[in-house]
Amino acid sequence: MQISSAFRCRIGRLLAALMLCGALAAGAAAPSALAQSAAPAAEAVADFKTRLPQWQNALEKAANRIAGGDLANTEYETLRADLAKIQHEVREAGAAASAARDTAQRMLDALGPPPAQGAPPEEAGIAAERKRLSQTIGEAEGRTKQTELIVTRADILLRTAADQRMTQLTELIVRRGPVPLLPATWAALPEQTAYVQERIARAFGIVMGDDEWRGRLYGLGALAAVLFLVAWPVRRVLLRRYGHRDLEERPSYRQRVVAMAVEALARCLVPLVPTLVLSGALVGLLRDAADAGPLTALVVGVSGGLTAYFLVTGVARATLAPDHPSWQLANLDPDSARRLVRRVPLVMIGLALAGTGIALSEGMFTPPELRSITGFGTMALIAVSLLFLYPDHLWLAAPPPEAEETDDCGCPDPTPGAAVDVTLPPPASAPATEAEEVLPARPRVVGLRLRLLIGAVALASLVASGAGYLVGAIYASKLMLTTLIIGGVLLVARGVLRELLCVLLERGSGQVAEVRDIVIATDRGRRMLGQAGRTVIDGLLLTVAAFFLLPLTGMTLSEMKGLADGFLSGVTVGGVRIAPGDIMSALMVLGVVVAVTRFIQRQLDERILGRVNMDDGVRNSIRMGVGYLGTTMAVLMSVGTLGLDLSSLAMIASALSVGIGFGLQNVVSNFISGLIMLVERPVKVGDWVVVNGLEGTVRRISVRATEIQTFQRASVIIPNSEFISKSVVNWTLKDKTTRIEIKVRITYDTDARHVYALLLRIGYGHAQVLRNPEPVVMFRDFGPSGPEFELRCFVANTEHIIPVRNELRLRILEQFREQGIQMPFDQQTVHMPKVEAMLEVLLAERRAQSGVPELQVVADGGKVVPLADTLIDRGPRTAT
Repeated sequence: MQISSAFRCRIGRLLAALMLCGALAAGAAAPSALAQSAAPAAEAVADFKTRLPQWQNALEKAANRIAGGDLANTEYETLRADLAKIQHEVREAGAAASAARDTAQRMLDALGPPPAQGAPPEEAGIAAERKRLSQTIGEAEGRTKQTELIVTRADILLRTAADQRMTQLTELIVRRGPVPLLPATWAALPEQTAYVQERIARAFGIVMGDDEWRGRLYGLGALAAVLFLVAWPVRRVLLRRYGHRDLEERPSYRQRVVAMAVEALARCLVPLVPTLVLSGALVGLLRDAADAGPLTALVVGVSGGLTAYFLVTGVARATLAPDHPSWQLANLDPDSARRLVRRVPLVMIGLALAGTGIALSEGMFTPPELRSITGFGTMALIAVSLLFLYPDHLWLAAPPPEAEETDDCGCPDPTPGAAVDVTLPPPASAPATEAEEVLPARPRVVGLRLRLLIGAVALASLVASGAGYLVGAIYASKLMLTTLIIGGVLLVARGVLRELLCVLLERGSGQVAEVRDIVIATDRGRRMLGQAGRTVIDGLLLTVAAFFLLPLTGMTLSEMKGLADGFLSGVTVGGVRIAPGDIMSALMVLGVVVAVTRFIQRQLDERILGRVNMDDGVRNSIRMGVGYLGTTMAVLMSVGTLGLDLSSLAMIASALSVGIGFGLQNVVSNFISGLIMLVERPVKVGDWVVVNGLEGTVRRISVRATEIQTFQRASVIIPNSEFISKSVVNWTLKDKTTRIEIKVRITYDTDARHVYALLLRIGYGHAQVLRNPEPVVMFRDFGPSGPEFELRCFVANTEHIIPVRNELRLRILEQFREQGIQMPFDQQTVHMPKVEAMLEVLLAERRAQSGVPELQVVADGGKVVPLADTLIDRGPRTAT
């Protein structure tokens, strides 16, 4: 079929018209697409230009306020929050500018390099686009630098404000006020006392004079009473069922920890809940009342004192157990524990009154002279109260207890300072005289250094307050007492949490035990998990302690949050950012993915592969493959969580590839061989193999080496490359059916056909010998000592080779003895021609001489025969 030229011309013109229309449509769509992509960029630029003056004005205001000094706590918190908000917004704008710059740079790179000097100019559209992209890049870089400048300035203002706050605190601590022991200070006391009384009376009058306020107070009192009535029966039930009680035997460590936790909870929670609820509600109500500051300070001071009293006395009684010494956890002498528990409430009353006095003096804006005198009295009350706990007879250690069994996770901890009596008894033959009598050991006193430190701080605070440095004395006392209270409570919580961890790790059944066994099934893994759990508990408790103690040093919540964020975000070293937060997240991701991988492996073994009739080697290969895949995913996900640049790691890997090729070629060879073994499975777990003369059963195949257990129960680690590059005998690769060969030798005067039938009957007579293939007896050769036969039998499993072989040999030996069939020893004939010739000459001379006895020798049967007979019959003789 031929196509005319006119038709071809028409087709050509039609295609050209279609191409022209497509080009026109693309040209029309390109500007619209560029306009749509340029619209968000223009909006971002306009928004940045609008917000830039606002950020700069806010920074100017913050700088002026910081320069003014005397920042209050609330004002400082507001300033930090505003600056942090500005930093967040500016960083987002900077990230958007960086993204716009990168996008424009990629588009500019796509246009290619500009024409060189003297070259023909490029098209107008490309030149205009190149110019626009260059302007966009310049504007984006300008916005990025402006954002960096604003963030840096905000950082400087934050540090300046923090330094100013610390300077103010330091100046306040070392500032000297009125000296309480001077007469001039006492002269202003009546007027200032009247002023404070008038303020307190006015506050009470405002609150109690209003019917609405009285109704609220009555309602709060009723709520506290209801809470107390509800909590009291709970307290009695807890103490009766789980608290300290009389037992015939000494309770275990776990029972003592549980009882201590219950006692502390019952004795502290019941009075604390109504107190905290009532005080919190009162503070919330009084916040809206005018001139109610003194009453609010009174409520806060009293509630704080009561909270400290109930908390310390409850924990002390729960830990020391004065009425039940066998339940004690503090390792104190029972008499010392009882005396200490009796004194702790008196000491806490004094400390609670002192704390209430400090709170009132700070919250009521007390005049300086009155505050100096009351502060000195408060410091004296603290010193006298702590003096009641100073005597040594309150801190005598109990005798060393008997060794307690420790569980897998390490509880209980060894008792600090517990000594073991290693004194040897005197010999029986040498009785001790009066001079040699052993005196009783002096009781050991515990906590001496801590008590000395506390006493020194209390005495220094008293002296400082007496010298006029009241703020510094109050600061040191607050820090000391709060540290003691929080430290004691957290130590109790530490013991409870550690014991709870041990209970979880030792639980034998239940959902918790199932989850634990899925994640970690070995005892070693549980011990490692217990150690990691104790470390995490200690870290969390230290964080809680820091949360309560750092505010006493003048640090605000925003500063603590900033400090935590800075610690978690890390530092940059050599272009690499080391972030503890990312490291913890990566470890968490790694642990979760590995745990999920273990769970999948166990489910495959128990629910899928275990129910399918599958070879053990195939099951092991699937399990190992899933494990390697999960481990690889865990490593990659953890590396991604760390934020490491994989491209830089690839460059480092490529640079080290040559060194790895030379230095680690054996490791790489074993790794590749292990992968080949897992895929091709020339050797599987459970196979009976022979490698380099070593014979045993394969127990484990890893990526580097294979573990073989010999029949002597020794574990041999063989590199995987040995299985790939050398000959390996695998008795169980395709079929476990194995042939047994037993060689037998008989004398030449024995009936060979009778022996043949006897061996065949013995092979058929064994129950584990297969009938297909059937047993075979082979006449192998004519040996030097007799005919040689070989019994060949087949067994279904290689594991039966040794017992079947032993049984067949025993039966052959028994049957041969019953039939009188002899198995000859190895024989060897030695010819000595010169000796024989000499003997012949000697024999001839003897015969020629008359009266000379004939020479005799010992023959094979042990008989004495003439030498001539042996020389005539020179058959084989047994060498002796």
